[in-house]
Amino acid sequence: MTETVSHDRVSASTSLSARSPRWAAIAAMLFLGSAALQLIASLQRWVIVSAEWTRTDRLIEDHRFDYSYPADPWENVGTAAQLFGLGVILLAFGVVALARACRRLPDRGTTVVTVVVALAFGITGLHAVVSGLAGIPSPAQYLSVQLILSIVQIIGLLFLGLRWLTVSWGAAIACVFLLGSTLPGYLAATFLIAPAIAGYQSYDTTPWTETIVAATTALAGLWLLVAVGIAKLRSASIRTSTVPDLA
Repeated sequence: MTETVSHDRVSASTSLSARSPRWAAIAAMLFLGSAALQLIASLQRWVIVSAEWTRTDRLIEDHRFDYSYPADPWENVGTAAQLFGLGVILLAFGVVALARACRRLPDRGTTVVTVVVALAFGITGLHAVVSGLAGIPSPAQYLSVQLILSIVQIIGLLFLGLRWLTVSWGAAIACVFLLGSTLPGYLAATFLIAPAIAGYQSYDTTPWTETIVAATTALAGLWLLVAVGIAKLRSASIRTSTVPDLA
């Protein structure tokens, strides 16, 4: 009887731990997909269009061509805005999947914060997609809207990271990397990291700024994959240790 109860408990624990890494892996794939789309968008600006640039009135570095949050005056660079926007929407779904991976018991507060953060990223991505398709910034272009969305993203990610720290260190660190997709992350990329890579500080947007932002999203996905791998190794180790010695 004792052996049966013990076996049931181990099976339940194994089932739960197997489900969580699955959702974490889904979140990782969404983040990596997001990073890939963001990377393609940045290469479109800094490699493809830049190589063919013939305009004399403005440089490709001008903020007029920033697509991370289109606002007048603005011009799309190819399909960069659409690609970036779709990438951010994937990121929003990734946050939801990550929350599912970290869920152990019903927690209405964490669920609400997750939904709000996902919506903030989703609106940001949708704004970029709609602006790119229309060729003009959407009605959400105003700085006040961008600041509100960014504040929600920052506070929400910090809250979720701290909340999930006791459940999954991988998820908590992923939230830190995702801060690179917020407005402060973008500013840090363009004023601190990009100049170190480009070798100079642009008068406006330093080359490779969006590439760096994409890299932070990729790091979130890669970090989750590492966490999933470690979780599976631990799960396999626990199952091995619970097998009775029949010798």
